[in-house]
Amino acid sequence: MPTMSHWISQYLFAAGSMFALLIAVDVLIRGEAFARAWPSALAWSVVASALFIGRRYYNMRKGLDCAVCERLDKK
Repeated sequence: MPTMSHWISQYLFAAGSMFALLIAVDVLIRGEAFARAWPSALAWSVVASALFIGRRYYNMRKGLDCAVCERLDKK
């Protein structure tokens, strides 16, 4: 099982990249001011990354494979 630093680094990478994507969409596409866009982008990226990485951690602990992984192993 991966160490806790592995999960923390994955969480930080997921949150950071999602934050950058949400900021880019809000500022560049929607034309919203950065000062107004960053709090909501940060909140969404923190929560969504926690759910995503938390579920991956849960599946790893329980020994569950995803459907895609099972299909790739059978080929």
